Amino acid sequence: MDVDGLPLFIRKNCSRIPVTPGNLFVDHLAAKRRVHLTPEDFSSVLVLSALKREDPIAGFLETAFEVFEPQWRKNLTVTYKTITSEADLIDALNGFKGPMVIFDGHGSHTAEEPAKLHLGDEAVDVWGLRDRIHNMPPIVVLSACDTHAADRNHATTANGFMSLGARAVLSSVLPLDARDAASFAARLVYRVSEFVPGAIKLFDQAITWTEVISGLLRMQLLTDFLRHLEGKNAIDHDTYMRIHLEGNEAINGRAVDPFAVVLDALEKTGLTKGSLKLDLDTAVANSSALSYLLIGRPETIIIDDRDRVVGQLNNLD
Repeated sequence: MDVDGLPLFIRKNCSRIPVTPGNLFVDHLAAKRRVHLTPEDFSSVLVLSALKREDPIAGFLETAFEVFEPQWRKNLTVTYKTITSEADLIDALNGFKGPMVIFDGHGSHTAEEPAKLHLGDEAVDVWGLRDRIHNMPPIVVLSACDTHAADRNHATTANGFMSLGARAVLSSVLPLDARDAASFAARLVYRVSEFVPGAIKLFDQAITWTEVISGLLRMQLLTDFLRHLEGKNAIDHDTYMRIHLEGNEAINGRAVDPFAVVLDALEKTGLTKGSLKLDLDTAVANSSALSYLLIGRPETIIIDDRDRVVGQLNNLD
């Protein structure tokens, strides 16, 4: 949906509640008790590695994480757990106490069947795990293809995780490029480590998981837009870096229209409004941000400093 030249999910902070199956739809429309978290709760992030060792994309995510790890090591630890079976997946989820889990692997969804996650040689339908998952993290990130495919049935992997108790699932509606997906996941963990506590301090208020993901998707589109311009020699690398910084500051500083800030800066370099509109439309159509969809109720996941969270929980009691 186009809203003033940008997709709705880029223009606004938003998420989607799937309308089918009906019982899941009604359940997520109902009032939800807020999930109160602190930045410290993200001190441990679990990555479920489901790729075979010989898979051509095996190691992409760990390589991307190694690049960012020095920047987040003081705030959080990423734990990698290899899963090759349904039993491994169940044990990993039930044994993890943190708020966010990332799945790194393959997904598929044929037209007449439920979606599957591929764990080694085993294809698993997460809908069948409902009676065996007793500890579901509120946040699930699926770095895999076809986890909420736009043209399949309602039995998607993302919906399946919501039926297991997840509050927010970052899913894929289009195929993901493995390198782009690995980089995106690493940027997300870095954002949790640095942006979340920084934003809480800067704004002196809580933020929601919706803002965390919506801002990252805008930043991804900004990167793809400026790379497109640099690739066609419309801007040089110094201009790329300068405007990228301005754009990120506008996005994370809650500017009303951060892309207007970016376009205005680009016009000052001599580019025209007409050419920039065409370039932005091209970047949107080709951006990896377009492949992601945030579903569930992420606005009910509230992240704040510890004192305020404790106060909120005491009020609930």
